[in-house]
Amino acid sequence: MSFPLGRDNCAARPARQNALDLMSQAPASPARSRSLDWTNVLFLGGYHLLLVILLPIYLIQADVSASLVWSTAGLWTLCLLAITMGYHRLYAHVTYKTHPMIEAFLAFWGTVATQGSIFSWSHDHRIHHRHVDTDLDPYSAPKGFWHSHVLWMLRKRPEINPRIIQDLWKRPTLQFQHKHFGSLMVVANTLAWAAVWAITGDPFGAFVIGVLLRMFLVHHCTWFINSLAHMWGSQPYSTEHTAVNNFILSILTFGEGYHNYHHTFAGDYRNGVRWWQFDPAKIAIWTLSKIGLARDLKKVNQLTIKRRLVAADRHLMMERLEELKHRIDVDSWSQRVEDAAASLTENLNGLKTASDKLQRLKKETFDNVRTAKAAKVGEMRAVRDETIQQMRSVRDEKMAEMRTARDETIQQVRDAGQETLQQMRQRRDEELELLQQRIDELKATVSDEMDAWKEMVHLLLETPESRLAMIPVTA
Repeated sequence: MSFPLGRDNCAARPARQNALDLMSQAPASPARSRSLDWTNVLFLGGYHLLLVILLPIYLIQADVSASLVWSTAGLWTLCLLAITMGYHRLYAHVTYKTHPMIEAFLAFWGTVATQGSIFSWSHDHRIHHRHVDTDLDPYSAPKGFWHSHVLWMLRKRPEINPRIIQDLWKRPTLQFQHKHFGSLMVVANTLAWAAVWAITGDPFGAFVIGVLLRMFLVHHCTWFINSLAHMWGSQPYSTEHTAVNNFILSILTFGEGYHNYHHTFAGDYRNGVRWWQFDPAKIAIWTLSKIGLARDLKKVNQLTIKRRLVAADRHLMMERLEELKHRIDVDSWSQRVEDAAASLTENLNGLKTASDKLQRLKKETFDNVRTAKAAKVGEMRAVRDETIQQMRSVRDEKMAEMRTARDETIQQVRDAGQETLQQMRQRRDEELELLQQRIDELKATVSDEMDAWKEMVHLLLETPESRLAMIPVTA
């Protein structure tokens, strides 16, 4: 998560990209990377210094009113939700789509949050995920807390590479926000200050608390995800990067604290995947989808998550076995772990494949039945229209005969349609029944293997239970 005001960014693509991309996205030269970004230095340093001077003066001269506290808390909440729902999940990772009205709302409060334009924020964050914990990572945690927290923003970085944010780059409204971000930030924060002033009747307090202190809290809560969320917490999903899960940080950032999950499954609109995990942004996005203001919510399948947990357990157990190599038969235990992991992974894959096929078959069957019904209805209407046309052209004494013939023809079409639909339903039911039997068998197998797996994890890692217990086995 980034802040910069007047800075553009870029970085190298992963090694698997072609050589031209690597050359075009090479990091800045050492001389440039050491030079300071004076816009950020003066702004960040200036408002921190101003807050240190003015806050004691205000607290000595006046009592902080409840209206000032609540209005500032409201601004803080709106700014953080705009960053996590908008800048992060909507733009940087495109985990859902939303109505232009909601986009405008998130863009406005993201501007009030003063964390740079959507272009620069998303650009930095995408590079961070591509090159996490390396020298190409803009806020690489291995370089130290203060570097990842704030110091990286004080140094100049290369200009934005449009190819990294090409899906965003072509949007005129986002280009406007990026081009005029400095002016828009001043106007947006002036409006926020005026609103707090109107609510409290305290212009000085609105500026010190509602603007300066609120900006300080929004910035540092967000920056904690770059720093502490890579240093302090648990790693239940992956140990291949420094990102961790931290409940306290999730409270301070409205759901961004489950960073180990996020770096493992960055395409999920949720960060707190469990129902009890604090992630208001997830709930807000889900609610918007239910009222038609959000769509295409990307969500990682539970069985995919469970496969990742098996891999994480396996990695930890192999490390533990290496530590115990002088006390036990490592080769034998390693083989047991590998065999158990391979079997469990294979059955989870099979369960996911069968479950996906079941859902797809249900949808296809529904579509086929609906199409068949529409076709038969069309045939019936055609027969009716043709019969009516004939009836109009013959003598009155023949109309009764024509009606009878029409009714017989329509009944024949209806009977044939019912017979066809009945056959389709019967074939569908048979196929669904066989597939459901296969899924039930796989669930039983996976359940038994998971019990054995958790016992092995407990034995080797000396933990109460495997992380697999976090998520139920559901199709």
